[in-house]
Amino acid sequence: MPVSLYGTLSRAEVEEIHGSALRVLAEVGVKVESRELLSLLADYGAHVDYEACRARFSPAWAEQFIADSDTYDWDSHRPSFSCFAGIYACLYLNPETDELEPFTEQTLRDYIRLGSALPEVRSVDLLGMPFTPEGMAPEYAPLAEKLYGWKYGASPSGTVQFTGLCPYLEEMYARRAEEIDEPLERVFGAVGYLVSPLRLARGECEQLLYFRSRGLHMHIGHMLSMGASAPATVAGAAVLKLAESLFLAILRRALWGDRSLRVGGFGVVMDMRSAHSMGGRPEQAAISAVLGQLARFYGVGSGTGGGLTDAKVPSVQAGMQKAMTSMAGVCSCGSAAMDAGLLSLDEICSPEQMIYDAELASAMQHMLRPIVVSPEACAVDDIKSVGPGGNFVGSDLTAKRFRQEFWEPRVWDRQSLQDWRAAGAVGERQRARERVRSILAAAAPEPGLSEECERDLRATIARAVAAEAAR
Repeated sequence: MPVSLYGTLSRAEVEEIHGSALRVLAEVGVKVESRELLSLLADYGAHVDYEACRARFSPAWAEQFIADSDTYDWDSHRPSFSCFAGIYACLYLNPETDELEPFTEQTLRDYIRLGSALPEVRSVDLLGMPFTPEGMAPEYAPLAEKLYGWKYGASPSGTVQFTGLCPYLEEMYARRAEEIDEPLERVFGAVGYLVSPLRLARGECEQLLYFRSRGLHMHIGHMLSMGASAPATVAGAAVLKLAESLFLAILRRALWGDRSLRVGGFGVVMDMRSAHSMGGRPEQAAISAVLGQLARFYGVGSGTGGGLTDAKVPSVQAGMQKAMTSMAGVCSCGSAAMDAGLLSLDEICSPEQMIYDAELASAMQHMLRPIVVSPEACAVDDIKSVGPGGNFVGSDLTAKRFRQEFWEPRVWDRQSLQDWRAAGAVGERQRARERVRSILAAAAPEPGLSEECERDLRATIARAVAAEAAR
């Protein structure tokens, strides 16, 4: 079923954004701090200045690159919304005390258990170690992420941190692949980031080349900050995001032949009073809308993140910001994903907020589900049977269909004022906390690692720490 997505720009404005991004690639280019990578890009079609470490791409070449990318069938697109629970190097908001606390191994385990038990949360992702294991320096967090993620049921991030960890990460992934009887290529994950604006730093270049030499793919992402690492105008930030997105797609195709191109999302906004990064802002939604329209202009896929907030506690602000950016993302890019449980951008993980976010995700998924249109669903016979002045409470169609048609909340209030008072006037915070308690009171799942595999992974980490100490 075709879907009409929100577009903010005229055709001429879309072409202006497109042309401006191509000018950036041609006139500014990208600084790539590796002669070997520059050589590979030159072989692929870039104009390379080795002395300045700069790769540039002509507008005509970039136009052909876009035309050669895999296309997406927008005519049959259905909007979608999902959520995941990300855990970062952050604090834990204790739902029993309302106190911010450092994460411990136990609260990490509980948070993963909570997210895993919520059907609306598609995955729990360990995107940074929220505590430093005893005897380990913080820079070895990428190794700990894999161990604790696999042990407790989260998907570890592909963080690399520094090139010296690459062999040990490869070894850990190989041991995990052996444990679950999967090919290494399917289990492996490594992620680095472009230094915006327009710089692929030496460390990321080294890591890309290391893993490529072993037949493994490393993903490079980018996260701009409007007013800091990106222009302060919506159009300018969209141009830079598009130029970087095109470069990263070019890099993937040059290294691995990947023909995909996806345009969407954005990053954060720098607050001019504090110089802090802010999430849950209308500017982010506006840039996503521009990029979603560019994706349809190119005929390629899109999507965006949503559900960020600058609120420090579960609150009206948190709910409004998360709902605003989530809905805007679905309407502009056709799909959006929310980071459930997250507060203060990515500084706080809150079990209580995760319950609210799962409720929002459930409601949005119900809203976006395909609408059944059939003679029975159009209900003409039912309307005739009830007639003027009647009601549908006792109709056969209501009895047959209401369970499929009506969304059932778990936390949002559904009582009349009189019934609510009679039941003790229980608010959503109490209901959310009771749900957290109920989930965590259930029997904990078995560890996701065998004792032997955990012992081997810890041995790999110990060797990595010892090798660095010996330098």
